[in-house]
Amino acid sequence: MKTVYYIVQKSGKQIRVEEGQPVTIGRAFDNTLFIEDPSVSRHHAVIRWKNGMMYICDLGSTNGSSLNGERLTPDYYYEMNYSDEMRIGSVPFLILDEASVISKNFSAESAPQKTVVLTADHAKKSFNTDEFNSTPENRKE
Repeated sequence: MKTVYYIVQKSGKQIRVEEGQPVTIGRAFDNTLFIEDPSVSRHHAVIRWKNGMMYICDLGSTNGSSLNGERLTPDYYYEMNYSDEMRIGSVPFLILDEASVISKNFSAESAPQKTVVLTADHAKKSFNTDEFNSTPENRKE
């Protein structure tokens, strides 16, 4: 069974996204998610899937993108989960799962914790192989 998410704008506009379906986001008419707002670049961001998970990448837009209040580094992919808050330029969206949309019963209390966004510098430092291998249980003496 494919994973399905909905990208929902506060105005009520929404787009259904099935696992494997890439989504382009921007102000140009050729985007999957067309956003008519001056803060949105013509080709602002893209959503892609990998191993059943949805990822967003800012394409170097003028006004940037954010996930749960953290600005995204252009050209890096960030994992997204349902209940995450995404901002494209100044336009806010909420990522919902299919069950929440169908039941219209979504509440923030029932959602999992939001995705934590790491900057590229923090991710490199946090996942440095040398640091990981230097833990006491991994040392060879």
